[in-house]
This record gives sequence, C-alpha cells and structure tokens, in this order.
Amino acid sequence: MLDLFSLVKSSGAYKIIEKQKEANAFSHAYLIEHGDKDYLKEYLKIIVRLILRKNGDILYNARLDKLIDSESYSDVLFFPKNGTDVKTEDVNALIEESYIKPIENENKIFVIANGENMNASAQNKLLKTLEEPPKNVIILIGATNDFSLLPTVKSRLNKLTIAPFSDGQLFETLKKDLSDEEKLKEAIACSDGTVGKVISLYNNEKLHGLIDLSKDMLINMQSSKDVLSYSVKVSATKEVQEFISVTELLLRDLLCYYTKQEESVKNKTALKDTKTAKGFSVGAIVYALEKLNEAEKRSYFHSNPTVLVDYLLFQILEGKYKWQK
Repeated sequence: MLDLFSLVKSSGAYKIIEKQKEANAFSHAYLIEHGDKDYLKEYLKIIVRLILRKNGDILYNARLDKLIDSESYSDVLFFPKNGTDVKTEDVNALIEESYIKPIENENKIFVIANGENMNASAQNKLLKTLEEPPKNVIILIGATNDFSLLPTVKSRLNKLTIAPFSDGQLFETLKKDLSDEEKLKEAIACSDGTVGKVISLYNNEKLHGLIDLSKDMLINMQSSKDVLSYSVKVSATKEVQEFISVTELLLRDLLCYYTKQEESVKNKTALKDTKTAKGFSVGAIVYALEKLNEAEKRSYFHSNPTVLVDYLLFQILEGKYKWQK
C-alpha cells in the first residue's frame, strides 16, 4: 500500500492546516489544488483526518481513519456521489446536509473532489453557502487546476497548493511497490511530479517509444510538412499527454545543457541525441516549454487531440525560427 501520508505531510498545504488546527482557526472553505487526478481525493482524505483527529485518542483516531478511507464517517460527506462531474444535485445535497449538526465531531466536513469538473450552475448554487456557511461547516474542494472555477467562487476559497513532489520523494514512496528501480527513475524523470503520472508512465509499455518519437521530432522537424507528419505519428500513439510530458523533460534537459547545468540533467542518455538538434537556442527552448505548458492546460478541455498536437508542434517549429541564434 502506497505511503501517501508522508508525501502530503511534507506539503505546504498540510502544514498550514496543521497550524490552523493548533490555533483552532480553520477557514470555512478551502481549494486544495494538485495536478494528480488519480490521487488527489486520497490527499483530501489525509487532510480531513488531520482536521478531525483527536490528540491522544488512539482508538478514536484508528476508527476515524478506517471510516474516512471507506467514505462512511458520519460527519464527512464526499461529492460527487456518482461519476466524476460535480452537478447541481450534488450541491443541493451538500446544502441540505450542511444545516444538520455534526454527530461525533465539532466540525462537519464536505469534500468535493474533481472540482475542475463542477459546472457553472452547480458553482453558482454553492456560492451562497460559501458566502454564509452554517456554523462548524468546512468545505474542501479538490481540483487539479482552477481554470474552470468561477472568479466569484475562487475569491471565497482559501487556496492551498500541494506542489509537485520531488524526484527523491517519489522514488522513496514508490520503490517498494514499483520494484524495477531503473524503470521507476525513468518514469519519475518523465513525470510532472505526481504519483499518478509516475505510475501511469511506469506501466506504460509505450514509454520508450514516446521518448524515441520525441527525440526524433526535436532533431528532425524542420518544416511545416514535417509538422504534419509528426502530428500523425503522435496522434496515432493515443498518448498525447504522455508525449507532452516526455517532450518537456527532453527540452528541460537540453536547456540545462545549453546553460551549463548538466548536473541537473535527468535523462543523460537521451541528451546525447537531442543536443545534436539544430535550431534550438535558449530562447527557442524556453518558448517551446511555455507552449508545452499551454498545451497541457488545453488538453483538459480539447476534444480533438490531433488539433492540439498540430498546434503544439507548429509552435515549437515557430520558436526555433523566431529565436534563431
């Protein structure tokens, strides 16, 4: 079983709420942001346990942990009830339950996972409760990003971020469960600092192929005709987000090489090839990394991956000519 607690405990978000608990000064509503859609809900459960645990009461805490893990503790409700989208009926249920006093604890906690999937109608419905919450109610909204949250909603939330975890943290946490250490290190190097992405890449049999495809693209893509050819190849993998992650790693390593920070290079084997790529200056690499970040954000909303890949590759090519040495 993954030791996620040690990761979350090291985060700034956890430490802030820990201090608020000591001062008995919780916010009534939080936005907990972290890019891991696979494990963010588990991190929210760890924060819920932090809020509700009683110092020195071993039996209560053991029972609390077990019930929260199974989402069956009386004073903690999880939403959405079905699927991954937070709908108006979920918010209606939350509002109705918020006026019922907690049974076992001083606080009643409502956890909304997948906050990035809360539609505008549900957000507007929740707004009044965020403005005037019932006594002893705490709302935790977890989201991989806050792009789709209304400004009026975000302004009423105490935003805390669980930053991407370091390579060392991820390796120590995952090495017991993912036993191939070299494969794990490679997956971590290509990841975005989240447990879910590392596990996905570790189990992805296409990882080496994606690295080779990205290297080939960076070295040999010289014209708009090449862009269309590589776009077809990338789209055919059906691993667009993974391709973005791998390309970001290779470009960051190339940037380290050009800025004489080779001790920070993560994939030295791949760098031997990518440093032969022509047309990349420091400016071109920084520009490409910005476009990769933008493409990653667009991937949350874009229904046509081919169009997204076309856009990204054209931007990388444009940057090479815009920032020629």
